[in-house]
Amino acid sequence: MQLTNIGKNKTMITHKVMHESKEFTTDYDVYFSYSQPMVVVDWDNKTVYQNLAKYSNTTSRHTKEFLKLTDRFDYDDTGTGRIIPKWNWSFVNEAKINELSERQ
Repeated sequence: MQLTNIGKNKTMITHKVMHESKEFTTDYDVYFSYSQPMVVVDWDNKTVYQNLAKYSNTTSRHTKEFLKLTDRFDYDDTGTGRIIPKWNWSFVNEAKINELSERQ
């Protein structure tokens, strides 16, 4: 687990999660505004989870900043260099984001 301070009252925790094949690990990032998890990025499943609960204007601004950091795109297989979104977005409630943030 790695703790990264992104800015004032903004923190990211990166968990290393063992892949099903047991051959490698993938990252699982949790972005916090103050002490509340707001965005979770599951690299293995290519899914970004966003907390829908509204706390304050500052927390909403932090969430927008986190989403910019997690804007994930992959290149397509045609070789044209065209960027296509391949990530899933899921909007979850506070209880679910807390559960996701505790995953190890």
